[in-house]
Formats: sequence, structure tokens, C-alpha cells
Amino acid sequence: MGSPGLRPLLLVLLDCCASVSAQAAATPPVTTEGFNSTEAARMTLRPALSPRPPGTPKAPGPFSGPRPTPVTDVAALCVCDLSPAQCDVNCCCDPDCSPVDFSVFSACSVPSVTGDSQFCSQKAAIYSLNFTANPPQRIFKLVDQINPSIFCIHITNYKPALSFINPEVPDENNFDKLMETSDGFSLNSESEISFTIQSDAPDTAKYEYGVRLQTSDSFLRFPSPLTSSLCTDDNPAAFLVNQAVKCTRRINLAQCEEIEALGMAYYSSPKILRVPGLRTKAEIPITVQSILMESLNKTLARLEDTDVLNQTLVEAGDVKICTNVVLEVRYSLTYTDAGEITKADLSLLLGTVSSAMLPLEQKFEIRFIQQNTKPVPLSGNPGYVVGLPLAAGFQPQKGYPFWFCRQG
Repeated sequence: MGSPGLRPLLLVLLDCCASVSAQAAATPPVTTEGFNSTEAARMTLRPALSPRPPGTPKAPGPFSGPRPTPVTDVAALCVCDLSPAQCDVNCCCDPDCSPVDFSVFSACSVPSVTGDSQFCSQKAAIYSLNFTANPPQRIFKLVDQINPSIFCIHITNYKPALSFINPEVPDENNFDKLMETSDGFSLNSESEISFTIQSDAPDTAKYEYGVRLQTSDSFLRFPSPLTSSLCTDDNPAAFLVNQAVKCTRRINLAQCEEIEALGMAYYSSPKILRVPGLRTKAEIPITVQSILMESLNKTLARLEDTDVLNQTLVEAGDVKICTNVVLEVRYSLTYTDAGEITKADLSLLLGTVSSAMLPLEQKFEIRFIQQNTKPVPLSGNPGYVVGLPLAAGFQPQKGYPFWFCRQG
């Protein structure tokens, strides 16, 4: 015999189970595109919420403004696209890059962009470059990748659970509480604020870090090696980017007089624009400060005259040599804190080249010096070099930039 109250309780439970079963049977199955499985949609029971009485103030939301919709399409994601409206070098997914830009790429810095690795199957955007085409072309593929792990997510009915929670945004209700838990904040100086505002403008009459140096007809070329040790002459010199490189040239010695990159005028004739886009009375000529001459036996002699010398082919029987060939180029550019170029100096090493010196190696260097400052030779990178100054600095206040002081 059972308890007298057990029979009514069993009837209630059976009635509830029958109701839930009927609702589940009426729910159609949901098919997820991209997966070979079908699951029944889960039902979440929530308590009914009573309507808010009229006149009751609405509770503040978790954030003060709308948040941007997260980008989950791998074909639209580009983590190396850092410069707005500009092409980032070696960023194959940058929509601002054109086939002309691909010609200076060495490889794709981000070859693939994949979806959430927790899923058993995710989309992947694959990027590569076809250097055999002229100009080089970008190759894009969208493929499906399979996660070999047995602990992977086949399908989720709540995608926000896979992301981090939204941070709390200050508003009029939680500002005091957030101030108590934070370490405080500091405002930048007015000059820094104005600099930031101006740098966001599309047409700024100044050079910014990384912007290529413009000349009266094109840009200042800084030969550099790219995919190999061979020199590429279409590489632009960038503002405030100090460089020191060396590369080789495979030349026919009999044609040395026709190769512009071997001549002194190729590096001394361009006129740099004081500021980008402004050509009227704003051209800075390149001044030749010194010329060293190297002979075949590696002896050096300093020339008193800095006039332009042209490379000359000299033939003595079967022996051919080319004189006044540029071996080293050193640019020294002076700039102001307003982003203007005020002076351009050039030092050259010319030499005599024979067939035994081919392929020819050239060295190029460019340095930027701020106006009214004295350049100090730096130590190693990384580490220190014996005899060179130590680098030290101070930060006047939290939130302000770190000022370096180099002492001998």
C-alpha cells in the first residue's frame, strides 16, 4: 500500500510530462548550414515579466551607447590593417593595397585568418602572393578547416558565450564607483592633443612617422633588398625611419655609364619637399657634404670639390674598369617637431670597379636629426657597445611621454 498523497502527486507529474512532450513534438527541427547534422531546438522557460508601470523611470542600461557589431566573417577580418586609408606593407588582406603596392611586398605577414578554433569546423581565409604576374597579384581563398580535436563544439545556440563579457562603460550612475577602483587618469599636454587631432586629418601639411618622403617629381628612393640581396630602387625613404642596409647589383660592366643607380647624380639631384603636397617654394635641395674616393687597392682619398661626377668606363685592352661608381650613400635629414624637412645632406663613397668586384655591393644609410639638437651616436641594439654613451631618461608625470637623455 502507498501513501494516500502519492497518487495525486503522480497524476500531477504525469500531466506536466505530457504537456512538455507535446510542446517538444510541436517544435520543428533546426538545420544548421555547413554541418551534416540536425538538432532539435532547445526551449528555454522564462518567468513572465510584469509590465513596467507608467511613470516609472527606466533603469540605466549596461552601457551608455551602442557598441559596434563584432566582425566574425573571416573574409572581412584583417588584423594587420593598422593604417586607415593607407596600405600597410606586407598586409595582404588590407583593402587599401593595390597591385602596385604588391610589387614591394616580400610576403604576407598574416597568411591566414581563421574563425573560432573551438568549433569542429571553421572558415579560414588564406592569402598569398603571385610574384610571377606583372604586376604581382594577391591570391585569396576561403576554405573550411576541420578541427581534429574530439573536444570541439559542433554547434552552439548561444554564440555570445564564446566571447569575453562587455566591459563596464562609465556613465552618470557608475562613474564614482569606477573612479574608486581605478588608478586615476591624466590628460596629455595641449600640444600633444593638437598633434593628435591634426594627424587624423586627411590632408595634413606635415610629415608623419612612416610617411614616404616626397620629391618634386616622385619620392626619395632608398635602394634596399627585398626578397633577395639584390637592390630594389623603388623602395621609398620613410620619415623618421632610420635605416642602414646593403644590397648587391648584377651589372654588365660595359654598360656602367648607362645605369643611373651607379651615378652620383641619381642620389644628389632630387629635391625633397619641405612638407608633403606643397611644391611652391618648398623644395629642399640635397647638399653634398663630402666625397670619398676608393681605389682598386682600397685606399681612400677625400675630394675637395663636391661637384657631380659621372661614372666613366675605361678600357685598356681586354681589361675594363668603371670609375666614379657609387659604393656608399649616407643621407642626413634635419626635421622640425612640426613635421617639416629643413635640410638634406649627403655623403658619398665613390670607387673604381673591376669585373672581379661583381656582383657589386652598395651600402645605403639614412638618418633623421631633429633641428637644434646635437646627434649622439647610439649604442648597440640590443645591449651596449664599449665607448658609446649610455641612454637614460625620465618621465615628468604619469601620462606624459618618456624623455630620453643621452650622456657620455
